[in-house]
Amino acid sequence: MPEAQILAIVANLDEQRRLQQSMEPQGYVVLFAEDGLAGLALARETTPVLVLLDTNLPGFDGYATVTRLCSLAHLRAVPIVALSADTSPDANERALIAGCAGTIGLPLDDKQLPQLVAAYLGGQREQVENPTVAAAQLRSYAQRLAAQLEHQARELNDTYVERQDLDRLKGQFLSTLSHELRTPLTVMMGYLELFERGILGSLSDTQREVVTVMRHNGTTLAHQLNNLLNFQELRGRAMKFQAIHPGEALQPVVALMQARASAEGLSLEVQAGGETAILADAEAFGQLIRELLDNALKFTEAGGQVRLSFQDEPSRLILRVADTGQGIAQEHLQKIFLPFYRVETPHVFVQPGAGLGLAIAHHIVEAHGGQLTVRSQPGQGSVFTVVLPRSSAAL
Repeated sequence: MPEAQILAIVANLDEQRRLQQSMEPQGYVVLFAEDGLAGLALARETTPVLVLLDTNLPGFDGYATVTRLCSLAHLRAVPIVALSADTSPDANERALIAGCAGTIGLPLDDKQLPQLVAAYLGGQREQVENPTVAAAQLRSYAQRLAAQLEHQARELNDTYVERQDLDRLKGQFLSTLSHELRTPLTVMMGYLELFERGILGSLSDTQREVVTVMRHNGTTLAHQLNNLLNFQELRGRAMKFQAIHPGEALQPVVALMQARASAEGLSLEVQAGGETAILADAEAFGQLIRELLDNALKFTEAGGQVRLSFQDEPSRLILRVADTGQGIAQEHLQKIFLPFYRVETPHVFVQPGAGLGLAIAHHIVEAHGGQLTVRSQPGQGSVFTVVLPRSSAAL
């Protein structure tokens, strides 16, 4: 017969060895998993002819594992055989009620195992003998599953609370760190400016070049620290909604970004629109567009184009920031709005930054009751679309 796979969900290494020694000479490939969750994962990826499962599994209960295995469509005709050191009728009936075809006792008998496996592959199925006992066993089994689910739900809740506490502590740490670093950085940047202006004495060409490089890197660091502070402050404050005209409110941000684009050899085009008022936090709204434009300029090479467009609709405002930059691979599109996530592409220069710009933009959009989406392909640029409701009734 051709080689067939047997899935063995067994934690005990000695039993694994016995299974391998007994079944591989019979032409079977034995796949091992040491707990229920690993066994379920392996079962989804393979097509075994038989599943052998220790009912006394660590973590995810063996009986619960059987129930989940029986729900997999491609295993519905596959016999699942329990392995158990408990040879009592009650233990066998529990296994049958859970969905097993029968039980093989532990420790495994190397000589009898091939014959027992052949019998189950040939269609052998054990039946519950006493319906009254079966009903009681079924209730007991359901109660154990419910208790296990309750325990797991409690563990998940405890983990969630713990993660909330860790997130709060992380936020406090980042905020404190940013404040502590910003003060000496401001002093350093001030002295560098005095050097550049010649107030502290004349500089040679080499010295002036060094000071310029230091100023550039200091500005980059200051921007990253400000982003950290802004991200923490935004998460901790409520939005102050007021009626603003988007096109008018964004003029200072656009002017600043157009000057930057020109200095970097890029074209930043702003299409007319955004004349109808919208309820928004003016400061956060400006920061939203600043972060999206900053991202577009950062990842677009010299000679490329960035476009900001408005689309006024009766109930919503649609903003789009499109660029002709390097684009984003499909596997990154659902992650780029996560804090600190950065796309790293082989052989492509990684722009400096903490990976917070798009996370800030996403938070602002959500706080306004809107949506932020992206459409992109490598080498074909990106389009970020913001949809914001016009009134607070939609928030």
